[in-house]
Amino acid sequence: MFVEILEIIGWLFFVIFKFIWAPVALAATTDYAWWEILVITIGGAWLGIIIFFYFGKMIVSFFNRRRKRLPRRFTRINRFVIRIKTRWGLTGLVTIMGIISVPLCSLIAAAYFQDNKRTVPALLTGAVIWAASLTVIVFLLLKDKEQVI
Repeated sequence: MFVEILEIIGWLFFVIFKFIWAPVALAATTDYAWWEILVITIGGAWLGIIIFFYFGKMIVSFFNRRRKRLPRRFTRINRFVIRIKTRWGLTGLVTIMGIISVPLCSLIAAAYFQDNKRTVPALLTGAVIWAASLTVIVFLLLKDKEQVI
């Protein structure tokens, strides 16, 4: 029982950082049913969103204090983030959450959408949609466990 709980906690932390690959890895290495994989994927994504969104301001300010020189204004990553923010806003950020990562998406949301009351619910809803989509794709396309590997 204790070993199973530790295993699930390990999977939750795996989901935080490798959200898009988590359903595939869970299906390939465990005997969990599709709904168990879905719950673990949603739980890990929600945990990552809560951790990185609410501590995002502290993380950003920590790195800004350690920076010795002024940041360049128009880097490639900076342009990408600003383009997402201005063109698509919070909806665009939630849409690409599975492609970029849960921590990065949550940090961007904390930096640019912290005053919006819909930010956290939108991130959590997006995580559910992404997790359900990825789990369905894994179990529809790869019905046999041997095909997952």
